[in-house]
Formats: sequence, structure tokens, C-alpha cells
Amino acid sequence: MTYRSIFVHVDDSDQTDLRLDAATRLARHYPAELAGAYIVSTRDFTPTESALLPPELVKARIGSIAQAQEDAEKRFRAAASAAGVKSLQWRAPAGDPLEAAVLQARYSDLAVIGQPVHKGPDAAFSAGLANAVVMESGRPVLMIPYIGAAKTLGERILIAWKDSRESARAVADALPLLKDAKAVLAIAVSPRGEESVQEYVSDKAVEGFLRRHDVDATVNRMVAPDIASGEFLLSRAADFGADLIVMGGYSRPRLSRFVWGGVSNLMLESMTVPVLMSH
Repeated sequence: MTYRSIFVHVDDSDQTDLRLDAATRLARHYPAELAGAYIVSTRDFTPTESALLPPELVKARIGSIAQAQEDAEKRFRAAASAAGVKSLQWRAPAGDPLEAAVLQARYSDLAVIGQPVHKGPDAAFSAGLANAVVMESGRPVLMIPYIGAAKTLGERILIAWKDSRESARAVADALPLLKDAKAVLAIAVSPRGEESVQEYVSDKAVEGFLRRHDVDATVNRMVAPDIASGEFLLSRAADFGADLIVMGGYSRPRLSRFVWGGVSNLMLESMTVPVLMSH
């Protein structure tokens, strides 16, 4: 198993360069085809609104979008060229931006997006994009934090292990990275004072799964209250010198879409290294 196609989200923000840096390095390493897609919020230009605006304003806005797409494509191709990535696809999908992002991710082996922003006019769209791609694409999603990814991306990986479908999926989806890593540490957090039989069996089972794929990792079971699990994992990642965290993307349903579970939400807000999530 390897990654043969990688999708990277491109927009007008400074964070795009951080995503392109990580995505081009991964595409060169495996090697994989790199697909870039220009996806931005359309909150300020809907068909209904355009019908009410003066024609010259609509024309100017359309021209602005076209120029932004052209600039984004140049940015994408320049980053790929600098990294020596030759197999490329460029896309500027129309329609609902969240649906477009989900579809672009769904037909790739790995999606690379940015850490959601929590302030400013794009905060809601940014959070919605991350939510949609992780929860609805069916693909592993690599989120790059505001500070970017270390040049050693994937050399020291921390797995946030839990006996769940999401966690098992994340471990399987991360196998290409895990097999190439120099060190892998799996951390399981138990809110109780001692390890249960089920937890012991689960820990040994995932150790066996990883070893069958030539990944040498031991599950370390730690005790921490649920409310502190996210902070605990980030602390252990720092102690280990992790340059990547692998974890399941957890959610709870609500009427419209999903909202993040507590640990997943804290990771998105506070990540200091890239996080690979699968749901």
C-alpha cells in the first residue's frame, strides 16, 4: 500500500504555501500524482446576489475570481516544479465549495488541508471545510498547522490509539507513512485507574497489526481523565518529538452536519504538528 494520488487544497491565504510544501514533499517521496484545487468560500457572491447587483460589479467580481484562480494555479505549479513533482492535475471546481472539497478528496489517496482558522471572516468556512472533508470524504486527511510541517514530516509519528472504528481506520490509512517512519509511539488514554481486559486485548491486537506491516510500535496505556485527553496527547507528542500525529476523527451528530468530538476539536484548535485524521 502506498499513496498514488494526493489532493491539496489551494486558496488565497498564506497557509497555502505551508500546505503546498508538505504536499509536494509527500508527492515526490512516494511518488504520487499531485492534484491541486482552488476552493474558496462563495459567501460574498451567490447567483441570487449577483442578480441584484449592477452588471459592471458582477463583471468585475467574475474577473477577480478568474484572476485569483490563475494566480493560485501559478502558485501550485511553481511549488510542484521547485519540489520536482511532475505528475500534476489542476482543478478549479464550480458549485458548492464544501461539496467540491469532499469530492476532490474522495478520489485521492490522501487529502492535505490546513488547520481551521478560528477568527476572522473565513472562520466558519474553514471549520466547515475541515469538518466536511474529514467526515464525508472517506479518505485520510492530513491537516497542516499554522506553523507548517517540520522538514522531517513523518519520521517520528505518535498514534493516538483508541479501540474504535475511527482509530483503526486512521492507523490503516497511515500505513505508508508509518512504514517509512524512524520511530512510532502509540499512546492509549484510559480515564480509569487501571487497564481493562478489553483495553489490553485491543492494545496487543493493534501492536500485532502494525508488526505484520513491518511497523515496530508498542502501545503505551496512560491514565488521564477524558477532559484532559487532548492536552495529554499533545504533551506526549512534544515529549516524543513527534512530527506527525495519527488519530481517528470523532464527531457527534447534529441536525445539519456533524460537530467535532472533544479531543478532535482540541487537536484542531491547538495542533503544533500535522495531524492525520480518518473517520
